[in-house]
Amino acid sequence: MSKKYKVLVVDDSAAMRMLITASLQDSEFDVAAQAKNGEEALKAFRDTAPDLVLLEIVMPGMSGVETLEHIMVLNKNAVVIMASSMGTDDAVQEALKAGARNFLQKPIEQEALLKVLRTTVSSL
Repeated sequence: MSKKYKVLVVDDSAAMRMLITASLQDSEFDVAAQAKNGEEALKAFRDTAPDLVLLEIVMPGMSGVETLEHIMVLNKNAVVIMASSMGTDDAVQEALKAGARNFLQKPIEQEALLKVLRTTVSSL
């Protein structure tokens, strides 16, 4: 059996977390944990040691970029893919500078999600 990658899904929308989880079923990606905000994300990151983090940029409280910065302190080799419907170049550039490996534009379609995850893990 091929390797299964553990994914942490972070999004303040329960519907988006469910959609992403459903999209990853029957693939090489397993959702190890979900979080609705930055604080939950950091706890889940420590608890599950995921292979990949799919992280929303715009969240109440701690932003996705702030969460990313904390994750990179916990593990400088963390593989984080940012996602947002507000794909402003500034936010994307800030996230990439902070250590994100890739960016996914919302709304997220299953094909695009799998392609970005596969491309990202193939470069590891």
